[in-house]
Amino acid sequence: MAADRTLSPLFGPACAAALVAGALVCVLLPVLPPLWASVAATVVAALGWVLRWRGRAAAALLFGLAWTCCHGYWAMQTQLPAGSAAQDVLVRGQVIDLPKETPAHTRFEFRVDASDAMPTLRGKRLQVLWHAPRGGPTDAGLDQRRLLHAGADWQLSLRVRPPRSRINPGGFDGERQALLRGLAGNASVRDSNSTRQLRPAHGLPAWRERTSAAIARQIAHPSARFIQALALGDTRRLSDVDWAQLRALGLTHLIAISGFHVGLVAGFAALLCSALWRSWPGLARFWPRPQAAACAAAAAAAGYAVVAGSELPTVRTALMIAVLALARVARRPVTVA
Repeated sequence: MAADRTLSPLFGPACAAALVAGALVCVLLPVLPPLWASVAATVVAALGWVLRWRGRAAAALLFGLAWTCCHGYWAMQTQLPAGSAAQDVLVRGQVIDLPKETPAHTRFEFRVDASDAMPTLRGKRLQVLWHAPRGGPTDAGLDQRRLLHAGADWQLSLRVRPPRSRINPGGFDGERQALLRGLAGNASVRDSNSTRQLRPAHGLPAWRERTSAAIARQIAHPSARFIQALALGDTRRLSDVDWAQLRALGLTHLIAISGFHVGLVAGFAALLCSALWRSWPGLARFWPRPQAAACAAAAAAAGYAVVAGSELPTVRTALMIAVLALARVARRPVTVA
């Protein structure tokens, strides 16, 4: 029995640290190892992690490295092949985020639902740039560009190319950003005459845009842009000066939706659920109050993460709250150790 105490638990601190370290090693690699080697290492490491032996932490380290490599290959396969030539295609799909409009162009994410010329684009997401026409603000193309709303279905004539960006040191890495956001490539609208709206704005993206516009109307003050960012993650109206001031104050991590916001929503949901159970004690006969409050917090966190655009900080926080709620429902002890 004394030898068993020297073994690292399956999900103990040693294995958890080794798993994270393995993933970090993969991130630092200049080139991904071959896919076949990554898959084989993942299987072997998973077996070594499950078995009870003294090398369990080392197996977790290898699993973190190999699994992250496999995930990197899967993420790269969703993108258009690097170095492929730009192609002009006619696509149909949906605007899935809030369009960012400037006098020179409109930028938005577009999910392709159908493309006769490039069937491989179906289901993939593109970063689309719609430039203002040369005719100026009175041109019909600019008016059509202003009809673009989140959640609307459009037919667009696009020039599609793989993700690319400048490689200046210290500059913005567009290829990295495309990989993080799951974008298959970049595109620009080529022929405004071939574009047309197939279906008006609908669904959750349209609701976000309408709610953001309602906040601007109800507050009717320049500070409404901060409320839009804090409530819905809509940072379209924040200027470069705003971001510079927020960086100087150390508030950039709070102005857009972060884990702190999701935690507040989950906490309020838990308090409301607890108050409801205290007001009607008979509810405890069907469901214990601590478990109900935990599930309410998890549901509120998940819902708010979806409403806020499902950014990485919000999804991460919602998942951790769900794990905590699952532990409460399973009556498992929860500690900070």
